[in-house]
Amino acid sequence: ENFMNFIKNLNNTTNNIPSPLIAIFLMIISGLFFVLMHSAVKYLSKEIHIFEIAFFRCGLVIFVLAPVIFQQGKSIFKTKQPKMQIIRILTNSVAMLCFFYGISTTPLAQLTTLGFTVPIFATILAVIFMREKIRLRRTSALIIGFIGTIIVMRPDISIEVGAILIIFSSFLWSICLIFIKKLTETDSPITISLYFGIGMIPATFAIAFPVLEMIDLRQFIILVFIAITGTLAQTIMNSALQKGELALILPFDFLRLIWSVLIGYALFAEEPTFTLWIGGFLIIGSTSYIAWRESNLKKETKIIKPGERLTY
Repeated sequence: ENFMNFIKNLNNTTNNIPSPLIAIFLMIISGLFFVLMHSAVKYLSKEIHIFEIAFFRCGLVIFVLAPVIFQQGKSIFKTKQPKMQIIRILTNSVAMLCFFYGISTTPLAQLTTLGFTVPIFATILAVIFMREKIRLRRTSALIIGFIGTIIVMRPDISIEVGAILIIFSSFLWSICLIFIKKLTETDSPITISLYFGIGMIPATFAIAFPVLEMIDLRQFIILVFIAITGTLAQTIMNSALQKGELALILPFDFLRLIWSVLIGYALFAEEPTFTLWIGGFLIIGSTSYIAWRESNLKKETKIIKPGERLTY
């Protein structure tokens, strides 16, 4: 009861704050939680196989969302698009395993920067599958973003498997965004998140089974921390997207690069390279422009004909 009163008072307080400011704050907090989760995964990967970490990350989601499940009952499991949920789960499983493996071998700041390429891939997929037309300016933004990606990866020095897996994971995640967009038309965000966690348990368990090993209490606490921060990061980010325009809040998500540099240096003695900052600047500039352009196109779409055009 005290917890519910706290939530009610918090909602009353935030009602007096402009939604854009709340959205910016939520996006900053979400980014911090994402980096904390990635840092914990990277730290624990030195002791436990990365596939076992991925399995616990998914399996513990049930316990993290348990209060919501008890509150809403069986209705939270109802979905009107079961086939879409299955396709999204399979795609997300591969994306998550690739990303987690990339975390274990890639510097924290570099993997965060490469993760920013998701909007670039999402725009390309929108052109291919949604038959969306893009003009010279957004095409230029895409080219600049890819140049930034190449600079961060530094293929002239060596081609790291971890960096390639993170890029591939970003590509798959951009596909998942299209599935999620379709799912939100009929299912609640909580239902989608729940299917994300539960649905990925079989795939992550199957690939983790050969490398499963006993863990101690300290390691289990870190795994719980990974599950909590990951779930909070996703949930808070969804709330931020509901309250503010993507073009407004996306630049604040790029603060993740700062968090990654600081935590990477403090915990793993990783010093960011000059090329990381140059490539990161190009990627951030590219994705920021794409988000700003998408926001303007959505406004124009509403004026022309509501529901006529769907962009991602």
